[in-house]
Amino acid sequence: MALAGWFRARAFVVEGTTVVMALLATACLPSFPSGNPVSVVDAPPARASASAVRIGKAVRGDLTGILNFTAQLRTKGEVAIVPRVTARVDRVLVDTGSRVRIGDNLVELDRTELETRVLEAQAAQSGAEARLAELKAGPKPEVVAQAQANQRAAQARVNTLQSARTAADSGAADQRVDEARASFDRAQAALQPDAQAVAQADAAVNAARTKLQQLQADPTRANDRAALDQARNDVTKAEADLTRARTPSGTQAALEQARRELQDAEQTRLLVRLSTTAFDMDQARALLEVANAELKLTQAAATPEEQRAAETNVEQSFALAELARVRLRDATLTAPINGIVAEIKTSVGTTVAPGTSIMTLIPPELQVVVQADEALIPQLQIGQPANMSVESYPKDAFTGTIKGIAPVLDPRTRSVSVSIEVSDPQGKLRPGMFTQLGVQTGQRQAALIVPKDSILKVGAIDPNAPPVNVVYTVAESRVHRQVVGLGVSDGKNVEVVSGLAEGVDLVLNPRPDFLEGELISAN
Repeated sequence: MALAGWFRARAFVVEGTTVVMALLATACLPSFPSGNPVSVVDAPPARASASAVRIGKAVRGDLTGILNFTAQLRTKGEVAIVPRVTARVDRVLVDTGSRVRIGDNLVELDRTELETRVLEAQAAQSGAEARLAELKAGPKPEVVAQAQANQRAAQARVNTLQSARTAADSGAADQRVDEARASFDRAQAALQPDAQAVAQADAAVNAARTKLQQLQADPTRANDRAALDQARNDVTKAEADLTRARTPSGTQAALEQARRELQDAEQTRLLVRLSTTAFDMDQARALLEVANAELKLTQAAATPEEQRAAETNVEQSFALAELARVRLRDATLTAPINGIVAEIKTSVGTTVAPGTSIMTLIPPELQVVVQADEALIPQLQIGQPANMSVESYPKDAFTGTIKGIAPVLDPRTRSVSVSIEVSDPQGKLRPGMFTQLGVQTGQRQAALIVPKDSILKVGAIDPNAPPVNVVYTVAESRVHRQVVGLGVSDGKNVEVVSGLAEGVDLVLNPRPDFLEGELISAN
């Protein structure tokens, strides 16, 4: 058999990329009857048949490894925009495909009911704070005055009983009854609000509400926030004035005090007229003691327990007010990430509720996830670069970087997931596009190289074992199956790391149906 050719390592540049190719260098190839030598690398072998078996040798040379994959571009997840309040959609501020930044407004909901809840919560907070301030400031003067009046009335009753036998001036007793009755009538009238003041305050409320409704209905002023806020404040103030007008100036306590004074005056007059002490002095003195105790109690400062209860009430009311303010802020939905609007599921006028996604954002970064055979794991590591191409942009070259390698294998496919982050500064790529990837695994110098087509992957003898890579060597015109371990590949040639010696003859275009020891002839 004539021997011809040597593999030789040669580097050349194609479109800015250095490619190392193994050419005929250090091993001999057989001559065929046609007299033409067979190249291991220069031309891809034809499909093997029973009448065309080509034989070459495993040689050494430099090899730049490239792992090729085909995969689909995908996003790094998606973010659903979900409202936190139930409200009607007023405005949708973005469109499908819009690019947004963190904090950009996406959707505005109706704020009317939420603003009302804020006002109510703030009013409750103000009331709780006022109550706490009263406790810290001490007893209210009007309460103390009422207790003092009760004590004076009880004392007067005792004094009247003591002097009943000597009191002969019935005219003074009658005058006291008349004065007490007049005071009672005034106290009773004070429990009813002033009808004229109520009517005026009610008219003011209607006028303020009408003005607010006109502003809200006027398209030219619907977005005038300052005017709307002023109109709402006017409505709130008018409603407060109406509440005060409807609140009587008198109190039930004052009425009861007037009633007791009237009863006391009538009893005194009766005692004067009868010139007798029908009431037991001990009972009158007991009532006086009760009145004295009530006066002392009203003059006492609040207890620590009462102050703590009031402080707790203030904290609770503040929390409710803050929650109402948060709900109001939630009426404007903002972007939680930098991304692209992938889908809008709502429209103006629709009522939305918590728990329902109304919009979807996707991050601008893309990634590719490929499944690498377990035999390729040693060649992969985080940080390796990858060249990429897509059919939509055939003239553009894209790059990526391995960012993650799954720690476990898929037991069914015996493969591992590899995540590759894609660089797309011009924003040309879209999720769902298919891409061809070439992961650069490094250069091997003086590697034992065979053509990729000379390798067959076949099932192992053990059905539970993974498939193995084999080559068919040739000795005395007979083929022998040899299990080999593979290293890097540039897509055309592959490194053999075990199972094959340099210079051994092997079939360049093996058939899966080769039999061990089968006699072949090279044509």
